[in-house]
Amino acid sequence: MMAHHIKNTLYITNPESYLRKKHDVIIVEVEKKEKIRIPGHHLGSIILFGRSKISHYALDWCIKNGVAVTRVTRSGRYIGNWAGPVKGNVLLRVEQFDKYKDENEKCKLSQSFIKGKIYNQRSMLLRSARDISDEKTEKSLRKNATKLDRILNIIDDSDNVDQIRGFEGIAAKNYFSVFDEMIINKNDLFKFEKRTKRPPRDIINAMLSYLYVILNHDCRTALEAVGLDPQIGFLHEIRPGKPALALDLMEELRPIMVERLVLTMINRKQVNKNDFEFKAGGAVEMKDEFRKKLIQQYQEKKQNEIKHPLLDRVIPYGLIPFIQARLLARKLREDVEEYPPFIYQ
Repeated sequence: MMAHHIKNTLYITNPESYLRKKHDVIIVEVEKKEKIRIPGHHLGSIILFGRSKISHYALDWCIKNGVAVTRVTRSGRYIGNWAGPVKGNVLLRVEQFDKYKDENEKCKLSQSFIKGKIYNQRSMLLRSARDISDEKTEKSLRKNATKLDRILNIIDDSDNVDQIRGFEGIAAKNYFSVFDEMIINKNDLFKFEKRTKRPPRDIINAMLSYLYVILNHDCRTALEAVGLDPQIGFLHEIRPGKPALALDLMEELRPIMVERLVLTMINRKQVNKNDFEFKAGGAVEMKDEFRKKLIQQYQEKKQNEIKHPLLDRVIPYGLIPFIQARLLARKLREDVEEYPPFIYQ
């Protein structure tokens, strides 16, 4: 019922890259030398980092054929995107807008997004607590998981979106306060105190921010694929150019798609100091080669499989945003009573 083929995302990280089209093939050149050619029907989306360029013909072909093209800065900050005509039934987008105007519906949907996120944060803490040999650290992780439990028990009592955002903020503070305690091999290099974004102030924040941008792209693509408007959100405030619904959808996926990957790479000793540049003002930036490595690890994770709790079958991680977008569309059409977030078990 919800079958969906995962098409490839092409990540262009070399600033000297130039994309052009020949027939229905996308060709990547660097300094006028061909590096790779990809049949267009294999592509689902393209992300251009930094100064990388795309020809008008290639861009037109992508737009006409439903290949979303997103541009971000070298460090991963979202700039904008190109996409073709919105897919799906216009009546679905009418339902989406009607739900946006209904404060009660906004509240219920926001509760679902944030409950999914907090459940998955809690699962991360408890799973790490089982893997940690240090008793003090284990107790600390379990203590913070209990704090998240308390928030989950009261979040349904909230009657407005601002209150839900407040609960989310408290949960995030508790969760990230012990984030570096989930690192098995303790190292001052991976000291993490809190989320810092613009700019990231440590290695973990640099990795998180970069991957969040890519996850947001995947969520936006999934929403557009089912015919939803990624800019009309419920939890996140809307403003021109802001993919509010993509930000809503990615909340429950942050722990399992991004944060788990960052911890896994650190615990497997795949991250070291030489992968980063430490700026005079305190900012931390990833070097180009590590960016490529991080993207590769993310792509590999999307091919790994996990059991979807609602569908009761094994699917690739990369399908989760598409399935959740379809479930959200069903909720907006009133085919189901509530939106069921993806819960990591």
